[in-house]
Amino acid sequence: MENQIATEKAENEVLREQYKKLTGRKILLFFSLIVAVIILIGLSCNISGREMTLTEGLSAIFRRLIGDCNYEWNSKLWWDDRIVWTYIMPRVAVALVAGAGLAAAGTVMQSVLNNPLAEPYTTGVSSGAVFGACLMIIMGVSIATPGLQQYGLVVNAFLFALIPVGIIILLSKLTNFLSPVTMILAGTAISYFFGGLTTLMLVTADENDLASAYKWQVGSLANISWGEIQIIAVFVVLAVVVMMFLTKYLNALTLGDKAAKSLGVDVNKVRTISLLMVALSAAAIVSFTGIIGFVGMLSPHIVRSVIGGDNRFVFPSAMALGMVILLFADTVTRYFALVDIPAGAVMMFIGAPVFLYLMLRKNRGRSWA
Repeated sequence: MENQIATEKAENEVLREQYKKLTGRKILLFFSLIVAVIILIGLSCNISGREMTLTEGLSAIFRRLIGDCNYEWNSKLWWDDRIVWTYIMPRVAVALVAGAGLAAAGTVMQSVLNNPLAEPYTTGVSSGAVFGACLMIIMGVSIATPGLQQYGLVVNAFLFALIPVGIIILLSKLTNFLSPVTMILAGTAISYFFGGLTTLMLVTADENDLASAYKWQVGSLANISWGEIQIIAVFVVLAVVVMMFLTKYLNALTLGDKAAKSLGVDVNKVRTISLLMVALSAAAIVSFTGIIGFVGMLSPHIVRSVIGGDNRFVFPSAMALGMVILLFADTVTRYFALVDIPAGAVMMFIGAPVFLYLMLRKNRGRSWA
């Protein structure tokens, strides 16, 4: 009896040590990513085209944040502040908000679909947004109200991005069941439908409209104002807060529908709310930036490989990694390229080989999820 008690104590001690190590790894990963974000922000200032060190760039950011920015007119500090907050920080802010939003949406989609390679656009959000944008660019048709005509393209992209999700939820109500297979197949069908309509418009467009539509589709962090960033942030923050409250239910979904139901989880309700929040976040981002792929798929996937699959911890680290990936892509293109290459194009170069590598690992039975 005493030997059995001693054995149980030893096993419990081993489990405690393993838990402490894993917790330490989770904390280390998160703060390492935050440090990486800060360094990349500083590097963004360093490649602004003006003599500005990483320290000077971060100083200009920090001094504005604390309200200490009464510089002598036309001095170096005055110019540093103007360049950082007029040209650099809007782009950085978009990368932070979009990276975090897409990563959070990807984390939810991978849990809801129980698929480690799912992403926010799996349900057809991107194809709906592209159709809405092309409808405005090529046909001049906007569904925006008179007071929002200046945002006609954005309103079109946002609302049409939500349509695929609305159709999927409607199908689930008709069948009284919302399974991962239903979501993927319906999303694929809707994507093809919107893709066909978009193609019809593109083949009839003139050269200027065609070029504008193509540039919008690629996805860029440039030319987005502080006011527009605030709009994106409102939707993303709202969606992320709701998604974080769902993490324990998402953990149950990863065990399978039967196991989740046995734990008292309303599977259809959780999937529906999750789908709506993913669509809200992705639509808000895509409508302003265009399509930026792979961030939502890679970030949660990589994080799970390091700290495990508990969404309570995956969420913050995946969001931080999403920021790092998008900031890195934007910084690299501005550092090496002679022209401003869109972040969406850079993510294609980065994401495609990584995606193939992850797929090969999965086929070999060594999935990271």
